[in-house]
Amino acid sequence: MKRFYLVFFFSFLMAVTMQAQGFAEHLESAQTGQGRVTLIQDERLTAILNGQSLREEVKKDEDFDMQKGRLKKVRGYRVQMFWGNSSRTDQQKADRIGTQVTTIFPELKYYTSFDSPHWRCRVGDFVTREEANKYLMKLRRISKDAMIVRSEIFVYQ
Repeated sequence: MKRFYLVFFFSFLMAVTMQAQGFAEHLESAQTGQGRVTLIQDERLTAILNGQSLREEVKKDEDFDMQKGRLKKVRGYRVQMFWGNSSRTDQQKADRIGTQVTTIFPELKYYTSFDSPHWRCRVGDFVTREEANKYLMKLRRISKDAMIVRSEIFVYQ
């Protein structure tokens, strides 16, 4: 009896897995008499839905640079440019300020995050406070509320 349940479970699992493959493509396929669905999503999410492994796609991985290597998380500093409420407009402000900073300082990355109930925009990955302080004076021209905060940052190994 145990063997029957085990075989049934594995066959059910295989059937569910096979249905998941091509899920995004199935949704987007045109069918007569029905509407059309267009999915706009990251390729990695489509790969997950289709049951493909992402480990083989190291080149597409954002935390990998051919010259510098892999990123590693360490404690450091970032400059917080924006801190707002949980509204959609504050989310848009956080993204807009981050984009504005990266157009002026392309060497910096910006990170928007939602820590309930606040949207934040932080920029840079600074190992030392002095390094962050150099940018702080320049970044205060964009946002007078800019301040240095301790944060987990990314550095290349």
